[in-house]
Amino acid sequence: MKKLKLIGICLFICCLFEGRAQDKTVWINGMPDDPGYFPIAVWLQDPTDATAYKQGGINLYMGLWQGPTEDQLSALRAAGIPVMCSQNSTALSHLDDSIIVGWTQQDEPDNAQSDGSGGYDPCIDPEIIVGLYDDIRKNDPTRPVYLNLGQGVSYTDWVGRGACTGDTLSYPDYIEGCDIVSYDIYPVTSKYDLIRNNLWYVPQGIDNLRRWSGGDKPVWCWIETTHINSENKPTPSQVKAEVWMSLIHGADGFGYFCHEWVPEFNANALLDDPIMFPAVSKINARIHQLAAVLHSPDIHGLVSVESGNTAVPVDMMVKHFQDTLYVFAVSMRDGTTTAAFTLNGIRDGEVTVIGEDRKLTVSEGIFEDLYEDYGVHLYKMSLPNTGVKKEMAGSFSIFPNPCSDLLTIHTDLPIECLTLTDLTGKIIEIQAPPGEDQFDVSRIIPGTYILQVLTTAELHHHKILIQNAF
Repeated sequence: MKKLKLIGICLFICCLFEGRAQDKTVWINGMPDDPGYFPIAVWLQDPTDATAYKQGGINLYMGLWQGPTEDQLSALRAAGIPVMCSQNSTALSHLDDSIIVGWTQQDEPDNAQSDGSGGYDPCIDPEIIVGLYDDIRKNDPTRPVYLNLGQGVSYTDWVGRGACTGDTLSYPDYIEGCDIVSYDIYPVTSKYDLIRNNLWYVPQGIDNLRRWSGGDKPVWCWIETTHINSENKPTPSQVKAEVWMSLIHGADGFGYFCHEWVPEFNANALLDDPIMFPAVSKINARIHQLAAVLHSPDIHGLVSVESGNTAVPVDMMVKHFQDTLYVFAVSMRDGTTTAAFTLNGIRDGEVTVIGEDRKLTVSEGIFEDLYEDYGVHLYKMSLPNTGVKKEMAGSFSIFPNPCSDLLTIHTDLPIECLTLTDLTGKIIEIQAPPGEDQFDVSRIIPGTYILQVLTTAELHHHKILIQNAF
């Protein structure tokens, strides 16, 4: 990866960001619209186990076997875990029930479909899926519709799609039949040599769905945790790697597949696993702790990473939240490498490795870390001690303050970027480049905000009071 020559940390924090691919629709009866909420689901599990799953950090049920039934909804309500389920007659009688937060489409319509006689019919025409979506929305437009696709999303030549194998042009059409799209591929337990133990197939599918959806809809995936139908079984570290690969590549939610058929059928094999369930509970706790950070905009260009072993690339996600820089990184192949992270505009400092009880030194803008076997490391660094100029004296003024319409910024230096944030650091609006020395706040909800003004040499932070026009 090329190291970019950049003008400094301030420009990238203020201007070079990218929001997560999300449908901006607010679903009245959907999942919580809360930056502290990150959806982590289980697939087709017994609602009587909901309390146990909740203790492990699961906050969503996906699908109900031969349901929903009244008993299933009652059990979930008692446990306080919401569900996305099929829209049967029982569900339609519960349109005012907050325990239902979404509707599910038919699972994996892109695969060849069983004909009931041991053979297979082609994949389902996307127009049928879109038609089902329209019907679901007519019954209830207040909740999102969820669609899960098969492993052909990532392994595009997968023969399980039958006559549809290799047809990736149909995927954007399938995605028109949902509000949230996901897919599943299980590399460790795969029966295909090409896929087995190549964990990077999981984020590859995330990349494809984000591209095919045009960045307009949330993208999720499913993570393997059991034998499923294989003699192989993922380790806790492999599960952690699949989860963080997905998040780093843009997943807006994910779920765990809990069933297994080998050595014998167990529908809740994850919950019964004395090693794996505590491990995923730990993963979930970390994600919930970082949920607001994960929901914040991505920062591009501020940090670059170079792997010392070109056969083991390292991918990363960079965030800036509440005056803290976060770098989440994972090695994308099995093997060992040392990754060198270059922090543009930061000369020296100290990086905390989250959850590992260790710190790394930044020297001349670089810190290094060891990655082994799909390793995951999460870093954070406080920005106030990095040499970034937070306030500057000199010829600079903002007026009027309080303001209800146009703020005027006076400075002797050209303005590169204007960024308005709330007091938590959430970006409200950006002008980059602004083109003039005024910022229109007339459409902003009244309150107290921080205006960041980046010039060619300085970064100014000023508290602004926005009020209603009288």
